[in-house]
Amino acid sequence: MKSQLAAALLAAFVVFAAVMGLRSARLLQGFELALYDHNVRTSATPADADSRVVILEVTEADIRELGHWPISDRLMAEMLEAVLDAGARVVGLDIYRDLPVPPGEQRLAALLASEPRIIAVQKFGDANEGIPGPPALKGSDRVGFNDVAVDPDAMVRRGLLFLDDGNGEPQYSFALRVALQALAAEGIGPRPDPEHPDWLRLGPTTIRPWETSDGGYAGIDDGGYQYLLDFSSTGFPSLTVGELLRGEFDPTSLRDKLVLIGVNARSLPDFHRVPVGTESGVPGIQTHAYMVRQLTGTGLGEVSPIRVLADWQESVLVGLLALAGCAVALGLRRGSAVQGVSVEVLAILLGLAALWFGGGFAYRAGWWVPVAAPALAWLASAGVLTAWSSNRERAERAQVMMIFSRHVSKRLAEELWRRRDEFFDGGRLRPGRVTATLLFVDMKGYTSLAEKMDPQSLMEWINDFMGAMAERVDEFDGYVDDYFGDGIKAAFGVPIPRTTEAEISKDARSAVDCALAMASSLELLNAKYRERDMPTVAMRIGIHTGPVVVGNLGSAERLKYTTVGDVVITAQRLEAVDRVEHDYERHPCRILISDATRARLGDRYECESLGSFALKGMGEEVAVNRVLAVNS
Repeated sequence: MKSQLAAALLAAFVVFAAVMGLRSARLLQGFELALYDHNVRTSATPADADSRVVILEVTEADIRELGHWPISDRLMAEMLEAVLDAGARVVGLDIYRDLPVPPGEQRLAALLASEPRIIAVQKFGDANEGIPGPPALKGSDRVGFNDVAVDPDAMVRRGLLFLDDGNGEPQYSFALRVALQALAAEGIGPRPDPEHPDWLRLGPTTIRPWETSDGGYAGIDDGGYQYLLDFSSTGFPSLTVGELLRGEFDPTSLRDKLVLIGVNARSLPDFHRVPVGTESGVPGIQTHAYMVRQLTGTGLGEVSPIRVLADWQESVLVGLLALAGCAVALGLRRGSAVQGVSVEVLAILLGLAALWFGGGFAYRAGWWVPVAAPALAWLASAGVLTAWSSNRERAERAQVMMIFSRHVSKRLAEELWRRRDEFFDGGRLRPGRVTATLLFVDMKGYTSLAEKMDPQSLMEWINDFMGAMAERVDEFDGYVDDYFGDGIKAAFGVPIPRTTEAEISKDARSAVDCALAMASSLELLNAKYRERDMPTVAMRIGIHTGPVVVGNLGSAERLKYTTVGDVVITAQRLEAVDRVEHDYERHPCRILISDATRARLGDRYECESLGSFALKGMGEEVAVNRVLAVNS
């Protein structure tokens, strides 16, 4: 048990270290993000038709109808005026307007300068890479960048609130500018978090900056002030520029709304891949719409940022799953199966399924709990311990087979292996004291006969005898403890000890039945010997029942499971008694048993009491009985 515990702890530590290393190396990030996307898609709901965010799209059909791109300043002014006249609370213009597009330059510039409800975009960067906002809004707080954070798989899952322009002045994102303008009407403005002054608080909610290894990320670029985007509802009400300019819309649909104007045309490459979109992506204006809806909802207390585990909590989770995998692998019995599937494989699969669904439930409860690292820890630790246990079991089984091969019946060997935990300790059978029945068989006159035979005939003669007698021991579930020059030592009641008097008595009867079966086999064997002109055999059998000590003897390479004690000596001395007259010509097999054995036989056998004898090397006399036959 100690070795198993040590192996489990070592395996759990190694797996934990390896998994955390893989996580740090970003090798698990792809799976984590894919699972996150799955949870986002399966839990997302269609957007409310009364959404506070409405998209005004410039479609491919609009561009063909206008006949040119970009839209002129005059047409842009007409679009903005129509939206403002419909009562929009805020208008976000996600179309670059850093250069004039005649005609109508002055009209558009005047509208932008005079209308505080309009927010325009710029592209973050220096003079070479960035795109400034409209000149009419230079220096105002109505311009925000529309840059997005893109993951390594080209997916947009994070938004940006601020970026540092290098001059110590934070640049606001387009979505944040629109949201702040909308929230201002509710008396809500940006504030620092009381405990973390560097964190932004909107209304009742603090937006914690997203960090490099939050959620399923590992070493992601966390520059600027980032947050995880909320895709809990999909889609937005929309209308096209053509519908707007032709008056084919309900003006009340824009009243008090946050209207975002942008492009949805494949000829203009402004598309982002998001978890709830198609493989080809969604228009950039829709990505910003998600951001605006989330930030305004956050300020109004309708949306809470998704929560993540701290790094140390993730480490604890991975460590616990590594330990759990080891515990399950050690706790299951190899070889058992359910519907043809091994129990350990079934348990591992159920654990993986629980982690998969657990991650989904956690997401719906507002948590992003990484699953890949814990799942890998569970799978790897269970696999490592299963492999270790299997190798250990193979070694133990080989040890058992080495000790007991050809000495016990197949049924007894399988029973011993099935109950190995009861008997084995560190690869050795536990020593113990049991009550068993010992049987000794000896070939009478072996020495004188052996001297007259050539080696090949001698070995053939002995092996025929030994094989026949060992088969009888096996037939009656005995254990062939040892072979010696002219005999066999067998035990009944080992290696699986008996726990009741009925079982011990049954072993005594099995030993006597075995002896009588040996006598019958001897008659057949002698008939075969006569046909081959080989010497016939007589044999003596001694049987005694009592407490013996059992255990392994020998080195690790050559172990022998045996019985020792006075009962063994008594059984051997009973077999060798010389002072009992016996007609070996008529009955070539003599079976002597002790009173201890006879007391457990009942009335099933015909026995003859021969009196008490002082056996060689024994201090006290032993009552001896001869078994004649089974009562009819």
